[in-house]
Amino acid sequence: MKKLNVRFAGLMGSYDVVMGSVTAYSVVFLVANGFDEFQIGMVTSLANLLASFIQPWLGGKVDRSVRLNLVHVNVMIVIPSLALLIGLFFAQKIFLLVAIMYTLVLMLQATLMPFMSATGVFLMNNGFQLNYGVCRAVESAAFAVTSTILGILITRMGHNSILMMAIIGYSLYLFMLRHLFKHYLQQLFLQHIDNVKLNTVEVALKATEDSFFKKYAHFKYIVFGSFCFFIGHNFINLFMLQIVENVGGNTENMGNAIALAAISEMPIMIFFTRINRYVPSRVLMMVTGIFFFVKTTLTFTAMTVGGVYLAQVFQILSFGLYIVSSVYYVNQEMAAEDKVKGQSLVTTAHTLGSVFGSLIGGWLINRYDVKYGLFFCIIMSLLGVIAYFFGLIYPQKRKAHAIK
Repeated sequence: MKKLNVRFAGLMGSYDVVMGSVTAYSVVFLVANGFDEFQIGMVTSLANLLASFIQPWLGGKVDRSVRLNLVHVNVMIVIPSLALLIGLFFAQKIFLLVAIMYTLVLMLQATLMPFMSATGVFLMNNGFQLNYGVCRAVESAAFAVTSTILGILITRMGHNSILMMAIIGYSLYLFMLRHLFKHYLQQLFLQHIDNVKLNTVEVALKATEDSFFKKYAHFKYIVFGSFCFFIGHNFINLFMLQIVENVGGNTENMGNAIALAAISEMPIMIFFTRINRYVPSRVLMMVTGIFFFVKTTLTFTAMTVGGVYLAQVFQILSFGLYIVSSVYYVNQEMAAEDKVKGQSLVTTAHTLGSVFGSLIGGWLINRYDVKYGLFFCIIMSLLGVIAYFFGLIYPQKRKAHAIK
């Protein structure tokens, strides 16, 4: 089982080499190709929207197919991505072509993530002892290392380093995927082809659709709160270059800031199951809401690069804690027939928050400056905290009062 964990951690880590390049440094690459902040927001938001449509459609195809499996889907996404990345080396003098190709690169990268995760879930559901939390921490470490290295490479070798790093990441991804298929997945697909269940958003018990928010009246506040938090989370990640430049920093400082956030979130991912034994997921979710607000506020008030670094450390109790506690919360609080719908609604909130953060944030920076964008994110984060209170804490108080 140790080899399985190493191989799957390698798969997740190589994915974040890609994410730490084409996603984390998308602003750097696009600015170098003549894009302004609003145009960058359009590219990233369109990529996220397209991915949100493709994921459930492609997942449904895999659910119903006896020939198409998870490995096929992974390869079908990675190979075109490699072709687009290579093509971008030669297309950079044509503005529209760069916009289309980079949108497709970001769309495919976002589309790949749930299928990679589903591969791990498939292994665990078939009896393999995969430590998913530790593998996720390795993924964060790979993101941190990649963003740090790229921050240095770009200042010395230029923005094409982004494309080169992504190509290396996808090549490693295919290598790790081949080993997983050969040693574990191939036999499972042959034996259990009917059990390859993945991303069943569109077939998620439609009989309960009308009654879902009646049964979980508080959940709409959680979905809205997550949407609000991811506006700020995506804005800070996407426009980190503008944030550090506003306080006298450069691309290398941007890489360090991104890496610091990724490193900060690792401990909470590794030890979450132990913490969750003593603190309910509901309370941990509320903590994440407060610290999303704290992190955004500290980023806004930062006067130096050191201040931005300090804000990034709070990733541990904002995004780092959120990304695991939200999954556990839905699994623990909802009935079996509602869990898929609950998870899908949370994911939709992330996607829509990212789209809104890209569009509005890019427009605010282009029209005014980065401080206006951050102030808008503070307001949205505060709304998110209020929504989380009504979704997570207030229902419990009412329940306790009713018992008395």
